[in-house]
Amino acid sequence: MLFIFDENFPHAFVEGFSILEKANRLSNLKVQVVFSVDFMGGPKFDNEGSRISIEDTEIIEKASEQNAVIVTHDSDFKRIKHYKSLLIKHRVGFIYFKVPKGKYQYWDIVKAFVNRWEELKFEVSKCEHPFAFEIDKKGNIRNLPF
Repeated sequence: MLFIFDENFPHAFVEGFSILEKANRLSNLKVQVVFSVDFMGGPKFDNEGSRISIEDTEIIEKASEQNAVIVTHDSDFKRIKHYKSLLIKHRVGFIYFKVPKGKYQYWDIVKAFVNRWEELKFEVSKCEHPFAFEIDKKGNIRNLPF
């Protein structure tokens, strides 16, 4: 199973999480964790040398080739209806980190995923693609209607 964390997550968080998962030898569910920019072949730049964000649609299309799961807290993905037909067409699952109203801290992301990672992997492993889950700051996981 491949989990692709999008550009809204800190790159260092995804790299660290990938290392933790590789070291997780006792897990019954081994997965690969990658940063979306790395998954898409590295950063892209315009003619002036400014970095260009990768379109969500590009990630969805490529993720479908590997039966991957996209993890995001991009507000665009919160509106499932906007991407629903594309996610269904390409049979891609996604997990949405629900950003709390107001401020949240980097450690809120870390704690939510670390504390519930095995359960999240298990829930995802039971689902057929496409699917949608939400995880909040407290680590609560819920299946979103698709």
